Amino acid sequence: MSSLLGPDVGRELLDELGFLLVPGPPLAVGRAYLFVAIRPQPTLRHFDPERIDYWVTPAGHGVPATVEWPTREPLAGGHSWGSIRVVDRLSVANEFATFGGELLVARLAEAKVCVFSSDAPIVACGGHSQEWAPGARDMYGFLARLRAAADPRGPLEPLIASLSPVARYAAFVAGALERARRSEEQVGWESESRVVLERERIRLQAEAGGEWAAGSELLARFGSK
Repeated sequence: MSSLLGPDVGRELLDELGFLLVPGPPLAVGRAYLFVAIRPQPTLRHFDPERIDYWVTPAGHGVPATVEWPTREPLAGGHSWGSIRVVDRLSVANEFATFGGELLVARLAEAKVCVFSSDAPIVACGGHSQEWAPGARDMYGFLARLRAAADPRGPLEPLIASLSPVARYAAFVAGALERARRSEEQVGWESESRVVLERERIRLQAEAGGEWAAGSELLARFGSK
């Protein structure tokens, strides 16, 4: 794995922004990044994040976590699969979907810079400052169904937590293609989506065969409905 872009890079990118998304595949090449700057006072020049809500999986079980200005730093660790909500002082939010990955946080020049990154996509799911990205509704729905099925008393949640972000993404791609093959819809955006997913299947099988197999196994356990 190439070295991660960190908060120092994020600080340079976020001088005039509250957040910046680099979505990763299939919308872009390379690793996905979500850079967020939390400042002690709002700039009133752009969306001003004050809190980030996301998920972590200590001991294999998903629990919510939060980053705010007063939290201790530097913080290094991971973020889990599910949603990331970036919230301002008025409780207005921008939301993202992620299959999990790394999280780096550092306070630099009066900004707490948070860098979420992943080898799988991080996609925009609407909100104050953004529209839904192509395919994001399907990813968001898949992760929501997965979260609902992950009963903390059962074996599925620890299995999901043990997988890599790419394996979880592979389960989404395989499931979406299975539904597409069963669908009678063959026109419009659904058709374009299927072409993208087929391309991702080929890429994942070639570049991450083990993760593709693990994702397919998860799909068989979870189901694609």
